[in-house]
Amino acid sequence: MTPRRNLVLAITIAVATCVGVGIHWTLTSWPTRPPTLPPPRLPTRPPLRPPGPSAQELLAAAMQVQGDNESTLFAVPGVVGVGIGFTDAGAPTVKVFIDPAASPARGLQGIPETLGLFPVTVEPAGPFRVLPPEPVAPVSAGEGPVPTGRFDRPVPMGVSTGHTRSTAGTIGAVVTDGERRYALSNWHVFVPGGEGQPGDVLLQPGPVDGGSDPGDAIATLAAFEPVVLSPFASNRIDAAIARTDEVLPETPVGGYGSPRSTTMAAKPGLQVQKYGRTTRLTVGEVEAVNASINVTYGSAGSQVARFTGQVMVCCNFSKGGDSGSLIVARDLDRDGNAGPDDRKPVALLFAGDGRLTIANPIDLVLDRFDVTIVGEDAGR
Repeated sequence: MTPRRNLVLAITIAVATCVGVGIHWTLTSWPTRPPTLPPPRLPTRPPLRPPGPSAQELLAAAMQVQGDNESTLFAVPGVVGVGIGFTDAGAPTVKVFIDPAASPARGLQGIPETLGLFPVTVEPAGPFRVLPPEPVAPVSAGEGPVPTGRFDRPVPMGVSTGHTRSTAGTIGAVVTDGERRYALSNWHVFVPGGEGQPGDVLLQPGPVDGGSDPGDAIATLAAFEPVVLSPFASNRIDAAIARTDEVLPETPVGGYGSPRSTTMAAKPGLQVQKYGRTTRLTVGEVEAVNASINVTYGSAGSQVARFTGQVMVCCNFSKGGDSGSLIVARDLDRDGNAGPDDRKPVALLFAGDGRLTIANPIDLVLDRFDVTIVGEDAGR
């Protein structure tokens, strides 16, 4: 091999070596790219759902179902009432009230487990009746005066009253038409046997508690709504008003005080209170609303009146003689401070069965006579 060829070969080998070293250095020393990662997952939200019906809408729907099935339920022997309450879970339920003298409720043919989307709750209750006045329990010191006694004029609300030919009930409230004031009570208290007339004398206390005319006269009958004594009727109120300026818009000592002027509608679970002739101050809870109830009038028990749209209060809230009492809301915190709904009028008491009390929604009563409650302003 000539020297020239040897030189070319050496140069070729050197170049190849340098290229190989460069390639190796590049492959082993150049920064490597990090592995490609998937993009981070964004937080996900549950799919948007349309809002469900409100509590008020559910109550309205339950009342519609009640109305659609009420005649069928009342056709079942032993059924004395139907209303809307709440289950333990707070959902609306159709309540069917059965006379305890009837057969076991769940075994009665014609009462389903559910109506539409709502469960049916069967409870023993009744018979409901307008109860005659009972004796008043003894009053201990500090409980206030005995509501059956005669009070100096003007008298407080919540005390004994009655027509000269009746027994006794309760002065529920003071109402006004904007010009004159009236005492509010029941039709069966102010118009005994349906035979009273406007202008008749009313007493405080009622005759069964020793009241007599003229010494105990306190008002004159002004207006009333007669009760239709029929199981096929649709009575809404048992109420009457009497003209007087001699009743104060507050209960006696030991009561809840003055009602508010602003009313509120009853709803299941609402805490309520009342002051009446027989049981004085009691506290209860609304058991059912929009109730249709068969109520017995008369001592013989043969006159039944159907009422619709009524309020039912539990438990042992009233006795005979408390008829006419104003039922108001009880809204107190743990420290006993009054809330915004405390003492707002809710209903007018008129009947019961000893455990449950039946009452007219107060707005129906006030609308009938075009009056308002005389009491404290809602903001006070």
